[in-house]
Amino acid sequence: MSRRRQRVGALAAGSVVVCALGAPVAFAAPATTSEITGNGAWVAQAYENTATGIYLTPQQSDVEGPARAPFGSGSHRMVIGESTVQTELYRTPKYDGTPLADITRLEYSTFARRTNGAGALRQPTFLRLNVDKDGDGDQDEQLFFFPANNTDQQAVANGVWQHWVVTGSGLLNVGGDAGAGSATTLAAYKTANPAAELINNDDPADGTATTADGGSIALITGGGNGGGTDSQANGEYFVDRVVVGLDGVDTLFDLGPAAAVQTVATSGATVTPSNLQGWYHEAYDAVDYLDSNQAFVDGPGATPAGGGALRFALSTTTNPDRVELFRTTQFDGTLVRDLRTLKFSTFQRATGANTTPQQPVYLRLSVDTNGDGGMDDTLFYAPANNGTVAQSTWQSWDAASGVWGVNGDQGNGSVTLAEYVVAHPDAVIVKNAYQDRPGGGVAFLVGASGASQMNGEYFLDDVTIGSVDAATGRTSSAKRFDLDSVAPAVSVGDARVLEGNSGTVLNFPVALSRAVPRAVAVDFATVAGTATAGQDFTAASGILTIPAGANSGSITVKVASDKVREPHEALSVKLTARDYGTLGKAVGAGSILNDDTKVALELGKAAKHRVEASVKTKAPVAKATVKLFRVVKGKNVRVLKDELSKKGRLSTVLDEQFEKGTKVKLFAKVRTPHGVYVSETVRHTVR
Repeated sequence: MSRRRQRVGALAAGSVVVCALGAPVAFAAPATTSEITGNGAWVAQAYENTATGIYLTPQQSDVEGPARAPFGSGSHRMVIGESTVQTELYRTPKYDGTPLADITRLEYSTFARRTNGAGALRQPTFLRLNVDKDGDGDQDEQLFFFPANNTDQQAVANGVWQHWVVTGSGLLNVGGDAGAGSATTLAAYKTANPAAELINNDDPADGTATTADGGSIALITGGGNGGGTDSQANGEYFVDRVVVGLDGVDTLFDLGPAAAVQTVATSGATVTPSNLQGWYHEAYDAVDYLDSNQAFVDGPGATPAGGGALRFALSTTTNPDRVELFRTTQFDGTLVRDLRTLKFSTFQRATGANTTPQQPVYLRLSVDTNGDGGMDDTLFYAPANNGTVAQSTWQSWDAASGVWGVNGDQGNGSVTLAEYVVAHPDAVIVKNAYQDRPGGGVAFLVGASGASQMNGEYFLDDVTIGSVDAATGRTSSAKRFDLDSVAPAVSVGDARVLEGNSGTVLNFPVALSRAVPRAVAVDFATVAGTATAGQDFTAASGILTIPAGANSGSITVKVASDKVREPHEALSVKLTARDYGTLGKAVGAGSILNDDTKVALELGKAAKHRVEASVKTKAPVAKATVKLFRVVKGKNVRVLKDELSKKGRLSTVLDEQFEKGTKVKLFAKVRTPHGVYVSETVRHTVR
């Protein structure tokens, strides 16, 4: 058992105490009023960058991509041609009149590429701020952020997305591009101009009307002299993920089309002791890693999926510092902003003499915010902060739309994932493991929560996790995990029955390998063999449900009874598994046993122009009553009543004497325990 280098620190606030494995990391909590929005506050403009320039039709559009956009699946596109002073602007008036001192965050992402020809790199879209320095309502200066002057952040590249930070150490030029050497920071400019505020420069470009230019914050492409040496001619330029912070409250603008994400089918997986489907059990206390005491069990009650659940147990008598985790690495590398579905179901109850209401299993995401592959934050979804927790009943939780604690439980100060993503747009789920431990950035936990998670048992089931695809962000898929004990096997037995004359049925017994606390259903259907559906039996299909707690059922097939002696007939019933339970013996053999009697009548010559009659039965029916009838002018006239021998036979000479050459027709009736059976009519000419 590995010793841990440090103890697990518990962070407490509100109703739940949670802990994180790993060193604490400083974190500036995202504001609970931060938001993600679209491009509704932005307007497209274009003009000629000359003294007498005119407005142009913007060469701009919202598009999907290119590649994987920094947020969502699309971006805003601007196109610049050749030999032109065309200037394309994408602007917002949302922050007009805002004191520059209140702008606490300003970032955006770019993608640039040449549309034809070859040569130097196309320079990305730059950002411009219009500023009123003295509060007189007129524009005094313009601040420009040029990516090419901010190589300390990264070198300009084409054909890839790049993210630029204007605040902090970002360099801005006042009045135009004078190079990095003459640049200042936004913080320094604020200090030098404490009264400065953002202003909309509403001087019309055509000089003929009072037309607002669109807003104090502008993303701009073009405005050069054109030609082959212009670093923005012959190119297309994309912008996305613009973040503006106002007094610490951030707004992330997800630019591009409001395209619907295509949802593909949710796949399912049953997690059992023999197949954990990529999940791992883990446990530790304040000092060591421990052997997990988790177990897959039946129930409790009617579980949300399958017939069982994963059970955690905590007790002060064993280890009051125990933390149990059920975790997986299969979502490591997923961007937090790409998550779309995070659902799970819980059930908890106190054990023994404990009367303290117990809190449910909670969810933890381990997150890397700076791209170095290490864990920077842990996000905790505590059900108690997202609804009323009930005892001894199943409850479902939607964590994707809930609130989360960051590096602990902030209670009412918890944030949504969207608010967290505004603060950390590139946050990604990471493994968070120590040495050779299995790890996994997605984990369900119990423990480290004081009396609200101690001396109780806690159940987890029906976990669904989904995200958009990493390549385009345009399709969403999810995986649903049914945490289950070993599902019972369903088997069907064989059935056989005497055909009878009416109302006969075949009853196929169906049995579970063990009773479980939920209903188990299987599909069934009859399959014809030597027995023909519609002639020998009635075809049947449907769903057989064995109730919770029961371990058997039956399938009934109606038999078409008759009085015709024929061979035994066969059919079968086949089971097909549904959402819960496995198949044991999936096919039951059915036999319809013929119990009909065949009556044979033979007529022969006897003395004095009489007729000898011989009757026999198959199968032999001993001591059965037999009657012989003569057909005379369409009427049946009884000519004999007698009894078969022990071997089911009778041989007799009829009393009546006939004239030579008389043609007679006779048949026999034999009464058996299964009914009356009749022979064929036999013709005979008296000799």
